[in-house]
Amino acid sequence: MSLSAEMRVFFDKVARKNFCLACDVYHALATGKEITPSLRAKVQEALRLSR
Repeated sequence: MSLSAEMRVFFDKVARKNFCLACDVYHALATGKEITPSLRAKVQEALRLSR
């Protein structure tokens, strides 16, 4: 999956604070996994960390 400049910045910010979380969110987006409550929580945490 090719990343836009904005997505690259987002994942860089998240990865600096929690690399495993960034990998989990990226993998879920790249593979189109079903959104479960635990995955939703990970995405919300990633958004919080990217600020």
